[in-house]
Amino acid sequence: MDKTIEYPHAIDFTSFARGVLDAYGQAYGKLRVVPISFRKEIYKNEKVSLDLYPTGSEGIFDIFIEYRYS
Repeated sequence: MDKTIEYPHAIDFTSFARGVLDAYGQAYGKLRVVPISFRKEIYKNEKVSLDLYPTGSEGIFDIFIEYRYS
């Protein structure tokens, strides 16, 4: 799914990411941090994997989500 959502107020990336991780943690269970490189990490467990990062444009974030079904 490729979806863009606009929010009328500025949100810093840390607050945005924390909200996304909290929501997914509540829905899918505790997520562990997996370091990928110097400033990149993903969050995952046996049900879901999240890759969050700002695109470089102020207020624009990309979220890549992989659901794991058994």
